[in-house]
Amino acid sequence: MDVPTGRFLVSLGKTLLATVVSLMGFPLGAAPGSPAPQQPSASSAAASSPRIAVGVELRLRDELRDNADFRSAEDFEHFLGYRLRLDLKFRLLEQLELFVQPQDVWLVDADTDKVVHDLNTNLHQAWLAWRPGGSGRWELQVGRQEFIYGEERLIGAFGWDNVGRAFDGARLRRRSGAWTNDLFWARQVQVRRGGARSRDGHLDLSGAYLTRVAADSPRRWEVYGLFLRDGLRTRGELLRQPGSTRLFTAGVRLVHRPPTGWRYSVENAWQLGERGPDAHRAAMLIVTAGHTWDVRGKPRWQLEYAFATGDNQPADGRAHEFHNLFPTNHLWYGYADLVGLRNLHALRGTLALTPHAKLTAELDLHAFWLAAARGPWKDAAGRVLGFDPTGRSGNEIGQELDLTLRLPLSRHLHLLGGYSVFFPGTFARNTRGSALHHFGYLQTTLRF
Repeated sequence: MDVPTGRFLVSLGKTLLATVVSLMGFPLGAAPGSPAPQQPSASSAAASSPRIAVGVELRLRDELRDNADFRSAEDFEHFLGYRLRLDLKFRLLEQLELFVQPQDVWLVDADTDKVVHDLNTNLHQAWLAWRPGGSGRWELQVGRQEFIYGEERLIGAFGWDNVGRAFDGARLRRRSGAWTNDLFWARQVQVRRGGARSRDGHLDLSGAYLTRVAADSPRRWEVYGLFLRDGLRTRGELLRQPGSTRLFTAGVRLVHRPPTGWRYSVENAWQLGERGPDAHRAAMLIVTAGHTWDVRGKPRWQLEYAFATGDNQPADGRAHEFHNLFPTNHLWYGYADLVGLRNLHALRGTLALTPHAKLTAELDLHAFWLAAARGPWKDAAGRVLGFDPTGRSGNEIGQELDLTLRLPLSRHLHLLGGYSVFFPGTFARNTRGSALHHFGYLQTTLRF
């Protein structure tokens, strides 16, 4: 074991030990109920709910990272992320509800972006929900809100991030039998981290998302059409007259997920439109299959294949790299957040076990390749980590091993810890470096 790796593991061990010891004496007595849900329930539930509901969430996450640039030079990083959210829900009338969620966010001991603090950051959500006639069939939600659809691979709240993601807009929902149908228009809230200047163009998302879940059925159908407009002006691959990005995404998702037994899912989406002056055509496919046993420990395994098109001709004026819109990427393509659903072939194998009601252990092994060797390798945020337009560096990005431990100690206190190591492949070694990338974290969440 090399010295940086040893120092990283020792530091991670000390952090884990110190946190666990500090929590051993934490009072876990009765407390008020869980925070109000961020999405409104049916009107029948609203009618029996109190006029005012209050919830609090405090989250602390200690993160350690080594060899972020894939080189063995001294670059060990550590910081503590802090987030405090207050949930305030008011039932103004039988058919009218107000939800406000301010938050306070800080980064401690970070080299950059130590404080994330502006108006957009401080007010995470503030919306009104109107249910005409008190009925649960129709619902109009207007204001600042989170959008969460499917597994958040294309539209999610990005809850892993300290700030998270929210939109200013409106969503009309209709429930009819097994169907829940949403129409929405929204603009992503811009967060200026550390006082950075505002983005030049707005990100607007509109579309329809239809979901069918029959009663007492483990099967779920989702059909969606999404339109993204990015106001940021781009000159395209041939440096022509700049223009905005306009993309239409059409997709379908089928999920069969019973509590035990065989489970599977398939999601396929296609994109067309323009990225500035360039014509855009792209697609993605995700297939999963696994099994859960109804025995002690609830062992579970799952295999996943994810594909997103890339652009093998990066200078022909036609864009083919799939745009993954607004995902919560952290859940699916490695906890080190080095890979996103763009220009990608990815395999993932998962083994999980719940030996105790207060402990779940999960082990993930990922393997990543570029779908187009001449296209870029991009991380979870869409930043380019490696690029060889000649294609001579191959297409093997690398492999990642993730160990995750979930400890719901009580209704109010949850611990989440993990360690990840990324092994660079041929492409990563040629374009970045050959050092192993280490990432570890311990997260404590209190909810009242």
